[in-house]
Amino acid sequence: MKVGKKACYIHASKTDLLDKPADQDSEEVRLISPMDILVRDQTWLKTFFDYSYTFEYFKKKGMKWPLSILIGNRFVGYFDCKMEWRTGRFLIKEKNLFDSAFEDYKGIQLALQDLAAFHGAKEIVEQKPS
Repeated sequence: MKVGKKACYIHASKTDLLDKPADQDSEEVRLISPMDILVRDQTWLKTFFDYSYTFEYFKKKGMKWPLSILIGNRFVGYFDCKMEWRTGRFLIKEKNLFDSAFEDYKGIQLALQDLAAFHGAKEIVEQKPS
């Protein structure tokens, strides 16, 4: 498939996704790392999902590691999280949702709980903006 001057490829096992109507959206929630190939190519991301963000790889002080929130085939925001290994707390340092309809979306909370549990967190703490 060509997008502008760029050739984009899809695995043969996933071609049925191209036939799925755009308005037929899944409710599945995925938290996507900034290092994931899905979000690394900013041009591709903007073309297919109309989504973009800035990520600084080498900033040491105050570094952000935004986890993009993908629900079905739509990016709805991101979280900046941190695991405090000594205390066992999973901190949500920043939460940015682009659509208020997803503010209390249970699937996002469950995905964060799964991620925190994977890291062995004892509690999840959402820091309030100052």
